[in-house]
Amino acid sequence: MDSDANLLVSTSWKAPGRARREIVMRLRRLGDDAPLVSQTDRKGVMTVRTALNPREAIHRLRAVHRDAPGAFRYTFKWVPVDLWSPPDRESLRQAVARLRDRIAPGERWRITVERRSAGSPPVPQVIASVADLVDRKVDLTHPDKILLIELFERSAALAIVTPPEIFTPAAGPRNHGCDAHRSAPAPPSIRE
Repeated sequence: MDSDANLLVSTSWKAPGRARREIVMRLRRLGDDAPLVSQTDRKGVMTVRTALNPREAIHRLRAVHRDAPGAFRYTFKWVPVDLWSPPDRESLRQAVARLRDRIAPGERWRITVERRSAGSPPVPQVIASVADLVDRKVDLTHPDKILLIELFERSAALAIVTPPEIFTPAAGPRNHGCDAHRSAPAPPSIRE
């Protein structure tokens, strides 16, 4: 996995080539001539090393989505990555200790853990091992900041983000101010 990647993108696992092209095309449109996209050990998740500021790129991708919602057909979630760490307890604690000052006094926060591998530690265990490192008020529904931990078998991606720094093109109006959406009802076999 690319330990210099500064974006993590959830993609269509049925069309990885198209997802990769979509990522490259969107970032080139924003000014990165050579983003490096790599498949992780988990289908449907790619790492991206971009020369752009990842948070600014996500902000600009939102504008692209507002103007052309169909531009995102194979990518479903874009998140910045602040650092990579081994997924063991002590390494995660060290990584969170490096990031925790990004949650200012008075800001409310929560932890979101995405377990991307059966070989990674269980979510409750990860939360219990790092939560005591951030001495701020917890708010599970309306946090100012989110400590994101994406767990893979041999690594973990971490970031401290605000809710708008998580870009989910398919989310439509719930997408932090994005008023365009492309959702369709589920087929009857899925709704039942």
